Amino acid sequence: MKFEAMPIATEKQIIESERDARSIWHSYYKDIFSEKQIEYMFQLFHSKEAIKKQIADGHIHMSLLLDDELVGYMCYYVKDDCLYLPRLYIKPEYRKHGLAKTAVARLEKIMEDPENGFTHIKKIRRNLSRKNTFAINIYEHLGFKKIREVTTNFGNGFTSDDYVMEKSINKKVK
Repeated sequence: MKFEAMPIATEKQIIESERDARSIWHSYYKDIFSEKQIEYMFQLFHSKEAIKKQIADGHIHMSLLLDDELVGYMCYYVKDDCLYLPRLYIKPEYRKHGLAKTAVARLEKIMEDPENGFTHIKKIRRNLSRKNTFAINIYEHLGFKKIREVTTNFGNGFTSDDYVMEKSINKKVK
C-alpha cells in the first residue's frame, strides 16, 4: 500500500478538496455540534474561498491518498517554533488503519529535511473539541499531550470547548 500526501494548489484541486471535505467534515462532528454550526464552520474553514485564503496566508493543504484513492486531507502552517495542524481528517471507512499516525510521521519527516526550511520546528500543536474523545485518544496515542483548555470562538455565536494538544518533536541528527 502506497501512502501519499499531495499538495493542493490549483483551482481544480481546491474545488475537489472542498467537495471531498464536506462529507469527511460532517462525519466527524455530527455528534458534537449542531448541523447549523457544522455548516457554518465548514464555510469558515473548508469552502473554496476559505482554502484559497488559507493558502495565500501560508497554510499548506494536502490530500491524503492511499494507492491513489483519497482517504483524507490535512492542513498545516508554521508559526514561530511550532507547526500548527488545524486539520487532519480521515474518511470514516479508513479510520483505525493507522493513517493519522502515518500523516503525522510524514509531517515530522518534512520538518527534519533542511531543504523544507522547517528544521527550527520543535512541536506540533492541534486544538480538539473536548467532546471529540475518539480524536483525543488517537492524538494521545501519537504522543500528543493536553497542554491547556480553551474556548474557541468561531463567530456567529458558535464556540467549541477545546483542548490544545501538543507533541514535542525529537529531531534525528543527520
